[in-house]
Amino acid sequence: MENSIFVYLFSAIINRIVCFVKDWYPNTFFKFWNFLLNTLKQLDKTFAIKITIRHWLKPLYQDETIIGYILGFIFRTIRIILAVLIYLTIFIIVMSLYLIWAATPIFLIIKTFI
Repeated sequence: MENSIFVYLFSAIINRIVCFVKDWYPNTFFKFWNFLLNTLKQLDKTFAIKITIRHWLKPLYQDETIIGYILGFIFRTIRIILAVLIYLTIFIIVMSLYLIWAATPIFLIIKTFI
């Protein structure tokens, strides 16, 4: 009878660890990933990088003079560079936060035993 209590406790501990790992790593990764995608979608409403790239070499405001072509190229190039830098910065921040989140349990386990 006493043996079954230990088996139950051991299986309960293993079950809790498995549930923790499933919740901490894959579920949280998908939450971070969805947050990243939603943030980038919101930013794309402002920067419209696809449309800007599509019209990159077209004149600004349909002004088909040399000034329109030059200004269109300059402004759109700056807008594309800024958008890529902002997207990249947000991607790096979100993924860094996830890596910190993922490393926290491992760090705490190591810190506990050392």
